[in-house]
Amino acid sequence: MSFQEIIEATKNNWKKVIEHPFVKEIFTGDLDEDIFKFYLKQDYYYLNQSMRNMAVLISKLDDVQAKQKLIAVLNSEANVEFAEYERLLDLYKINKAEYKNFRLSYANISYSNYLLAVSSQNSFAEGLAALIPCYWIYLKMTEAHSDYLKANTNEIYIKWAAVFKSSRYRKLVEDLIILLESEIDEDNFELLKDQFNNSIKFEYQFFDDVYQKKLWEI
Repeated sequence: MSFQEIIEATKNNWKKVIEHPFVKEIFTGDLDEDIFKFYLKQDYYYLNQSMRNMAVLISKLDDVQAKQKLIAVLNSEANVEFAEYERLLDLYKINKAEYKNFRLSYANISYSNYLLAVSSQNSFAEGLAALIPCYWIYLKMTEAHSDYLKANTNEIYIKWAAVFKSSRYRKLVEDLIILLESEIDEDNFELLKDQFNNSIKFEYQFFDDVYQKKLWEI
């Protein structure tokens, strides 16, 4: 049992995420900037919740080296990825101090709470399997669409993509996968695959809500 087998078992879903119009249009430079601004607001909230989720996972670890790896990932998210989003919010004159008042999509609320629930109530392995897609999918969609950046004239989108093209980001994802590999066995494979797949589906819905600028309303 391996992470690669999880990838193979879920490829129909994660390929749909990678090919979503929202994703492709960022890399081609064709995405409407109002949609990108909406995305930044939603993802800013999501990243803040993700750091809380990571803290829960770290608290469950006894192995010092594994704990150090996750702390390094959390530090990178807090001081690199999160900081980049703050710069983009400033660039668009979006008041990040009011992020608690940003109106959220249904997918955003559901996904964030799902991750926290799995990490809090289930095993460390399941929490990690649910967490990894939000890192891994950005690496995969950058690998799939980086050639589009050659003709992309939107400097903001190019800078956004550069975060996920970096060797630092690839190393972060690889470290998470190594941690998960050490947790996979025959007894928990199906559980981990399902948690991974659930998050992949949440990623798709997150992008779809963003693309439609769809807020949670009745």
